[in-house]
Amino acid sequence: MTDIVGWRSAAMPSKKITVFSDMSEHIYYNVPGLPIYARCDPLSTFADYRCPCHWHRDLEFIRVVSGDLHYFVNGTVTVLHPGDGMVVNSSRLHYGFSPDRRESWFSCAVVSPTLFEDLTPATNARCARAFSQDMDDFLTLSPDVDWQRDLLMGVEEVIRLMPGGGVRRDSPTRITRAAGVAPADDDVAAADPLPAVAASIRLCDMVLDRFAPRVDGDGDEINSADDAETGNGGRMDGNGAGMAGVAGAVSGNGGARGANRRDLMTVLNMTGLVQQRFAEPLNLDDIAAAGGVSRSQCCILFRRYVRRTPNEFLTERRLEEAKRMLAGTSASVAETARACGFSSSSYFISVFRRRFGLTPNAYRGTR
Repeated sequence: MTDIVGWRSAAMPSKKITVFSDMSEHIYYNVPGLPIYARCDPLSTFADYRCPCHWHRDLEFIRVVSGDLHYFVNGTVTVLHPGDGMVVNSSRLHYGFSPDRRESWFSCAVVSPTLFEDLTPATNARCARAFSQDMDDFLTLSPDVDWQRDLLMGVEEVIRLMPGGGVRRDSPTRITRAAGVAPADDDVAAADPLPAVAASIRLCDMVLDRFAPRVDGDGDEINSADDAETGNGGRMDGNGAGMAGVAGAVSGNGGARGANRRDLMTVLNMTGLVQQRFAEPLNLDDIAAAGGVSRSQCCILFRRYVRRTPNEFLTERRLEEAKRMLAGTSASVAETARACGFSSSSYFISVFRRRFGLTPNAYRGTR
């Protein structure tokens, strides 16, 4: 797993995000055991003004308070302006970022389907249909559309009601006013979180039946049998922008195809192999074979979704394990190098120092 912490300033607390090597996120809910996250935060709490690419089963509701926020979801980048928002469907790869590292404040409510999906067979069927990989990956929200405006205000309501929610106390006064909410009364919310749960379920109820089957560039529905390598995308985002924005944000070269279920499963299979077998002498052929794709397609998918090459991803996974061993065991540097899949201790030391600015022994001394 990867723990990624970003800092906006010395006075502002950091925001921790834990992403496992299959790219799933461990969500730090406001109240342990209650699967709802609700906060208003600045983008700069993430390193380089970019949240790591990740996925989770939870539905994610976003409302931009200030600045422009770029949001990547399964191959499509949408630019959200102040007042705009988005709902990210379950189990979609996504992240928010600013390509020019400019600040953006955004309200975010993340709600797990476990709160309601098994209430009745009918509810379970609604969820299964909405969350299918053949359905919309996301919905864009505008304050100019009545039901979407209600949903955007509903995001702020969940934040207001949740303990630990509301607008950050260190946020500028103008941000508090722009968001249209006041800091939550934690004592009241913590005493009875039921109103927050009810508001969260209402948000989900408002969108479940609005996810529609995805269509390709010819207007035909996309299904899980579609070939990711032959699809031509063409999908438009809520602001009328096409797929061209993905290039600069993800891969750096022109255009990108619409993502579908095969893309997602391929990436998860390949990253899952790295998670399970990082200590072995893996190469590009091994990783590509795990996804059933060619070497070149493997590299394209990693660039598109993971924002790094397969080798970079493998090296980072090995370094994560090396840090764990150095901090929690008495294994020598040579033993750590072997256990983490590095070909030699000298190569391990070189890679570790280049990545963290310290030798492995020096790093161990700081733990």
